[in-house]
Amino acid sequence: MIPGMTGTPSNMNTMKSNLQSNGWPANRLFTWTDSSSMTQDLAKAARQLSAKVDQVRSQTGADKVVLATWSASTLAARYYIKNLDGADKVSQYIGFAGPQHGTTNNGCQWYVSCQQFASPNTPFLQELNSSSEVPFNDKVDYLTIRSTADTNATPVDTAMLAGADENYLMSGPMAPNHLMIISNATALAKMRSFITAHESA
Repeated sequence: MIPGMTGTPSNMNTMKSNLQSNGWPANRLFTWTDSSSMTQDLAKAARQLSAKVDQVRSQTGADKVVLATWSASTLAARYYIKNLDGADKVSQYIGFAGPQHGTTNNGCQWYVSCQQFASPNTPFLQELNSSSEVPFNDKVDYLTIRSTADTNATPVDTAMLAGADENYLMSGPMAPNHLMIISNATALAKMRSFITAHESA
């Protein structure tokens, strides 16, 4: 479970507790972020993620991991799957409120990562989204979760991935904002049901 730009692993504690209270063993749940808190080059963050996944796999004996990502980390994780060795080590990719095609709310460009997703046409996103937005989808299952109340990853459909197994839209008066989507009960229930449905026997 990986937070977004400037976030800390504790941002994911509600998600972690929710999974644990619904039957996931505590020793199989991990929160993490890279050394820059997703503020610098997301390709570098992806390389650090690769090392973390290897450490978790070694520690647990698991063959593959599920990545639950939020905001900027959705891009680092997808870079890892596409360009590093992630496709062989990740079974499911879950992206909460990711600026997959840039964002119009991009006044944060003193951060390198924000420059990388400041518009759909940045070199980073053009490379990441080329040929397939869901790389190795024969090996990895993809879920995105987005909300009409999100004013950070905008427009709302930037968080979709063409070819994903499911692009889940939250709307209406109870739809969560960008900060609350990772602790929203409906969003977490969707994540749990997706993980369970796509688990290999």
